[in-house]
Amino acid sequence: MWFLLLVVFLSGCAVVIKDRKPIPQRNSERATGPLRAYCPSKVETVGFYCTGNRAYSNLVQAGSRVRVYSQSTGKGITIAIFRRDGINGVCVPERFESLLGRAPFRAVLEVERCGLDGNTVCPSVIRGMASWYGEPYHGRESSYGIVFDKEGMYAAHRELPLGTLLRVRNLKNGREVEVKVIDRGPFKEGRVLDLSEGAARRLGMMGDGEVPVEAVVLRCGD
Repeated sequence: MWFLLLVVFLSGCAVVIKDRKPIPQRNSERATGPLRAYCPSKVETVGFYCTGNRAYSNLVQAGSRVRVYSQSTGKGITIAIFRRDGINGVCVPERFESLLGRAPFRAVLEVERCGLDGNTVCPSVIRGMASWYGEPYHGRESSYGIVFDKEGMYAAHRELPLGTLLRVRNLKNGREVEVKVIDRGPFKEGRVLDLSEGAARRLGMMGDGEVPVEAVVLRCGD
């Protein structure tokens, strides 16, 4: 009886996640059907400030619209949050210090929209034509929040949650590479992926410009 009550109690208390990073959701080669991105509704963490106009955290999907509430002042802001390596907690622009209080402050993140555009579902496999991109995007901040390195293993897709991991195979020569989706694109009709120059080189597609590919989703979002 007591065990049953404990199970019921715990099942009703699973909305708040304290400083827990998303657990990778990996897909086996035989799995079928869509995968879903990790999307907590509320996260308790620590808040601090950073320069610039963007907010960063590794606790929610990149591009999520989030209400950042300070337990120190009882006030909050709504802002899009992006990813950046080495962020422990949530970093918001320093112009909000007068509203949220001195750092570090106890913060609650309430997710209003998961991801850049609310997409939380990934197909298990993507097939179609892929192209590649490098300059002039090299060195620019990506939609994901990190700086795009043309030699990195990255990709752009129109709809997949940012942070999605793909194993891409060039159907012309069988070569494979693993990439992370950090941007939106390609915007030319008939193409399903834009790959970074470095990934395209590993796939042996530099001379072709575009090639038929099969991409297996290894993880949906972050």
